[in-house]
Amino acid sequence: MNSTAIILLLLSCLLLCVQGEPDHGSRKCKCLNGYVGRVNQKLIMSEPRVYQPSSFCPELEITIVLGTKEKCVNPESRFGQHVLSR
Repeated sequence: MNSTAIILLLLSCLLLCVQGEPDHGSRKCKCLNGYVGRVNQKLIMSEPRVYQPSSFCPELEITIVLGTKEKCVNPESRFGQHVLSR
């Protein structure tokens, strides 16, 4: 192989590695607008969803559906700890 081919191969590998890195500047978390306060469990329409930290959002998130809206629950609250212990 000549030096041009080796350089192109190395640049291609570098480009693939850079594309796989998460963008730390943009967060795509669901709970950017804060958490609900107290939760009346009778108003919850479905099972809570737990989202583990990922490359898109580094935070642990818990969402519930109250009526027609999806709301976030603080994972450190009493209800959040109850959901996580299940």
